[in-house]
Amino acid sequence: MIQNIYYSHYDGAAKAADFVQQWKSLQQSIDDERYAAVLARLEYQAGHAIVWRDAICNWFFRTSGIADEKGRVGNHPDRIEAEGMQLQGFVPIDVEPWENASGGEAIECMKASGCVATFRFDRAPGRYEIDVQYFDQKNGASKFRVWVGDKEVDEWIAGDHLPATKPDGDSSTRRTIPALTLHPGDEIRIEGVPDGEEHAPLDYIEVHSLSN
Repeated sequence: MIQNIYYSHYDGAAKAADFVQQWKSLQQSIDDERYAAVLARLEYQAGHAIVWRDAICNWFFRTSGIADEKGRVGNHPDRIEAEGMQLQGFVPIDVEPWENASGGEAIECMKASGCVATFRFDRAPGRYEIDVQYFDQKNGASKFRVWVGDKEVDEWIAGDHLPATKPDGDSSTRRTIPALTLHPGDEIRIEGVPDGEEHAPLDYIEVHSLSN
């Protein structure tokens, strides 16, 4: 039964991601406004499917002690935990319940001027996708910027107003930065500026190779 829970949630997250790719294949057949609106919702759902995949599978893994026969649950080789990065201004926090954040922790920015989290890329050179897992609360609209070295590669405002007032599974969401060329030693930097009661909370970053 436990293994079936693992299979069903990983399969579900994979299917949600596939819906995004299917929709992208229709871009030339749909007006720009409708295409962008639906794509944004599908990308949100794909990211949120990963949030609940991990939350449910990690809870059953910790409770039962039964490992996933495919070694997926609790094993994320592409993931960099935010609390394990070099932090300037950000502070680690416990997320409750623990399964609503990777490793049970996240980071928040307690400086009005903003905070910085950095890490060094240490893999083979190539094309990669960066996914930033953060929390988007309804009681603020934090600003985020991502840099690779001295080049800004993305910026956004966490203003989707998801139904939560704290970092948890309901506010957890994902930003995807596609097709970046990375080299060993590159510094990847995430800047967060808090707003209201939302303190630019970050959960983790994943760096996925696009070579396959």
